[in-house]
Amino acid sequence: MKKNLLSAILLSATVLIGLSSCSKDDNNNNNTSNNIEQTTDAALSDFVNVLGEPLYADFVTKATTLNTAVQTLKANPTAANQTAAQNAWRDVRVTWEQSEGFLIGPVEDDNYDPYMDTWPTDKNQMNQLLAGTQTLNVEYLESETSDAELTLRGFHPLEYLLWGEFDPADYTSRQKDYMAALAQDILNNTKALQSSWTTGGFANEITGAGQTGSRYTSKEDALEAIANALIDICNEVGETKMPTPFGNTQADADSTQAESPYSHNSIIDFKNNIQGAYNTYICSYGGKTGTSLSSLVQINNKNLDNQLKNAFTNAIAAFDGFGNYTFEQAIYTQRPIVQNVIDQITALKTTVEDGLIPYIQQYIKN
Repeated sequence: MKKNLLSAILLSATVLIGLSSCSKDDNNNNNTSNNIEQTTDAALSDFVNVLGEPLYADFVTKATTLNTAVQTLKANPTAANQTAAQNAWRDVRVTWEQSEGFLIGPVEDDNYDPYMDTWPTDKNQMNQLLAGTQTLNVEYLESETSDAELTLRGFHPLEYLLWGEFDPADYTSRQKDYMAALAQDILNNTKALQSSWTTGGFANEITGAGQTGSRYTSKEDALEAIANALIDICNEVGETKMPTPFGNTQADADSTQAESPYSHNSIIDFKNNIQGAYNTYICSYGGKTGTSLSSLVQINNKNLDNQLKNAFTNAIAAFDGFGNYTFEQAIYTQRPIVQNVIDQITALKTTVEDGLIPYIQQYIKN
């Protein structure tokens, strides 16, 4: 009797423990699911409110400063005013290049990227335009929309005029008209791009992913678009921007194919591209951070999050290997350094493709 009673008590305890264990597992699963859903909503919202809209607002502010500096240089072409315009050009490029970490939506759909940042330029083509009789104003630039014509618009023709062997005291009236039109065109496009997120409604399409009126059929779709943007910029820097001027051998190298050859800003451009991608992954801009893709990955795979962060860190740090060399010098004399940066960006791209995209597809459910 005592043995049977003890057995019954032990059996009851085992059942209770088992039921308790099942209940605990179910709650964990539910909590994880709820956490992913809440984090997904927050990541999409913060992508807009912490990263996207503040960055584009800064872009307008800096483009306004650039436009003012160039108009001042046109009116009073001194060395000091030329330097001020050069500094403003470099400053706005930081924001623009970081924004390329998420080239999705209107910036791609409405051609703001090629309108402002087509490269490489053709010095002969620009000089022919300057030697001609075409009125050089913003209306003319806005009409230039073919691939061949786009090299005459945006940051890089302005770069040529600010750095390309031009003594400010010797600027011709056409050169001054051209650079003033270029700066105004950049500002106009920057304002239009910002507006496409706000009054144009693209921000609402992201935060309202899966709802009527959004191009994104699901939250997973929106997060994949952001993640694929990371891959796209790795492709652009690691497979085009750097390899094209680098060439297969030293004999193939061609510095005229670099992105910013007149200002020698190319390395800074490339680094800011990858920094912008990292900012996108961790949702960080202007000293503020938000819920991010990283936050989502940490829920189920902290190891993957560490791998992604390490890959970003390695790629960004690789640029420090250039030291005082410009990219235009390094492709001829420091080729192992260039190759190392390309390799690190390729490794980053692979980690995003093989890790982040499958994670989103597995865990983000609508």
